[in-house]
Amino acid sequence: MPLNSDISPPEMNTKKRLKFLFKDTFLYGGATAFNKALSLITFPILARHFSVLEFGVLDYFMSLAALLLTFLIFGQDSAVARFYYHYEDSETRRQLISQSLFFQLFVVIIILPLLWIASDWVSDFVVISSQGSDLFKIVIFQMPFLLLINFSINLLKWTFDRGPFLILSVGNSIFQVCALLLAIFVLDVSIKAVLLITLVTSAIFGLLGLFFIRKFLIRPTNYKYLREIIPFALPNGAICVLGAFSPAMERTISAETLGVESIGLYATGAKLAMVMGFFVNAFQTAWGPFSLSVHKEANAVRIYNWVLKLFTLMMCLTALILTLLSKPLILYLTTDRYLGAWIVVFPLAMGLGIQGVSWITEIGIGISMRPKLSLYAYAIAIVATLFGIYLLTPFFGLLGVGLGVFIGHTVKSLIASILAQGVHPISWQYGPVLALVATSIFGGFASIYIIDHFEFMVGNLLICAIILIVFLVGWRSLFCKEDRARLKAILLISRCRK
Repeated sequence: MPLNSDISPPEMNTKKRLKFLFKDTFLYGGATAFNKALSLITFPILARHFSVLEFGVLDYFMSLAALLLTFLIFGQDSAVARFYYHYEDSETRRQLISQSLFFQLFVVIIILPLLWIASDWVSDFVVISSQGSDLFKIVIFQMPFLLLINFSINLLKWTFDRGPFLILSVGNSIFQVCALLLAIFVLDVSIKAVLLITLVTSAIFGLLGLFFIRKFLIRPTNYKYLREIIPFALPNGAICVLGAFSPAMERTISAETLGVESIGLYATGAKLAMVMGFFVNAFQTAWGPFSLSVHKEANAVRIYNWVLKLFTLMMCLTALILTLLSKPLILYLTTDRYLGAWIVVFPLAMGLGIQGVSWITEIGIGISMRPKLSLYAYAIAIVATLFGIYLLTPFFGLLGVGLGVFIGHTVKSLIASILAQGVHPISWQYGPVLALVATSIFGGFASIYIIDHFEFMVGNLLICAIILIVFLVGWRSLFCKEDRARLKAILLISRCRK
């Protein structure tokens, strides 16, 4: 069911459908991206306040927190969303919600004490830091509250309870950012203090979230709905865990191979590449329900190809522009201590862009309801990423880490797209899309080589030339004259309405 619209996607013509997708991407995906973008406010301040090594350790434990949370949830959020709309009776829905939350809290009660007992061993294994055990214990203690926040935000979103949803999602981020800024400027805090601030913020908003959803919670009479939820959650949970596992392992391998300080440089490059992630995640938010809502229509393939070509052009341009601006942005946001991070911006951003493109071409997996195929692709991608990092880092240093991640994204995208074609064939217009991606990859890495070995200005001029070529050739080769006119009309109407 579309939001803020009287027409559902299947009832629209091509122009209206594309406008619907753009609107949802901007409105709902943009809101999610804004929430995540608040972290960029603290990024330059934290980077300037801490040394490269300290910033790397802080970023590592924040990534570890995200991994642990994903592991504890293990796909329950997507499973509850799926079955919440399956049942219409309010009492059944309350049982479904309560059983899932109680099950997640039960998992927390079982696993977190074990992690607490093993904190010394785990911290020594994952990262080299004298405070590793204490920092890991703070992360562990934060988990129940992060789980409550995640559960509450999802439930408020499904029930369209917008006021509490905004307070809990955006309010949590704003409160945390303000607290961190105040602590850094006034108290000159340490890494441990920053993590304690995030713990206190999570506790406040976790309990607030529980208050907001109290009317949906009842005492479970049985746990029969878990028999429906858990089988559906397992493959999605495995995919989410693999996705969250990769960033933590990338940083661990970087520390082992290049030293702990490399984590700080890699984290800085990843923060800049996060700009690409905002666009990709915003698009994904709207693309999933939109693509499934129109897949039975006669002109669905035409719409899919339109979106594929336009999105590919935008992602290639964004990755190249980020590469062009990487050094100035690092110097502006941090200090010259982090300048070495520029070299991983292009492979990380381009890898995210390719992953975003593959979410379009692997739509056949969703249509055929075969989530296990995505799991296979993610599992192989993790192996490819780790193998690539281990193989390339000794030769290319920090760039080798970025290359390994880029290879992982590319392998996952290719395998998932091939598997999707096997279960639900779609007539994709791959030729011009692959040519555009290949041109962008060649131009981006050639520019990195020239800047790193020869001349900064020459490399930047090459990037500018590639950006111009990608735009002009992409605009002409991806879209026919009729398509270009239609796209201009859509953009013109949107601009006039503003």
